[in-house]
Amino acid sequence: MFGGSKTVYFIGVMVVSVCSLAFSLPAISIGAEFVGNSGCKCHMGKGCFEGEEYKERLHSNTWEKRLKGSPDAENPDCLKCHATAYGEKIAEAGKKYLPNVQCEACHGAGSEYKKLKENFQGKGKDAFKEILKKDPFEARKVQYDAGLIVAGINGPATVKEQCLKCHWETKDDKNKCPKTDKVMDYKEFFKKDDHRDEDEIDIALKKLSPEDKKKWAVILPKDEILNTPLKTKKKE
Repeated sequence: MFGGSKTVYFIGVMVVSVCSLAFSLPAISIGAEFVGNSGCKCHMGKGCFEGEEYKERLHSNTWEKRLKGSPDAENPDCLKCHATAYGEKIAEAGKKYLPNVQCEACHGAGSEYKKLKENFQGKGKDAFKEILKKDPFEARKVQYDAGLIVAGINGPATVKEQCLKCHWETKDDKNKCPKTDKVMDYKEFFKKDDHRDEDEIDIALKKLSPEDKKKWAVILPKDEILNTPLKTKKKE
């Protein structure tokens, strides 16, 4: 999704009866560091922002195309939206920012959810896969507890709200970059950059009864655009 490295804080608390689980959703894990796309383990398989698919995304070259080699290459006002993690804690020593709009620009610093997939509870790389099979709702809780942010669920109220941190819909918007008159057509923008996928958790959530949906409302999409059909994946 879309924009600079501004950190979003969200705390929601809900007590649910399923598995008698006390459920809280911190949007960022304290002490988490930005690790960059190469270190991110957001998805169980090939991540949507890894390899060739990321290169097709509108955000994959925002720094290289707009700022690299220009007087604005180190301009804080530009880096907050054309790069990732400017002014934030980055795992790689000496880095002031990560080029382009990477996963963590919108989904939060990834060091803790990287650990989640690599060695959950110190039980090895397959431990998270096991909890994913046994209790997908607990697995989703663990992801959010580790700092994963998803606009329309536990971050900004809607995906559009996330986009508008670094985009604008009118030429007279107060946040508009003075160097361009280009405006965002949100619906078209979402179609082009929609990178949702569906994992075991999403499948299980769709099967919830109306009553259980109320119990698990805190982890369900609030933004209706997240309930629209997924794009057809390209055959490999």
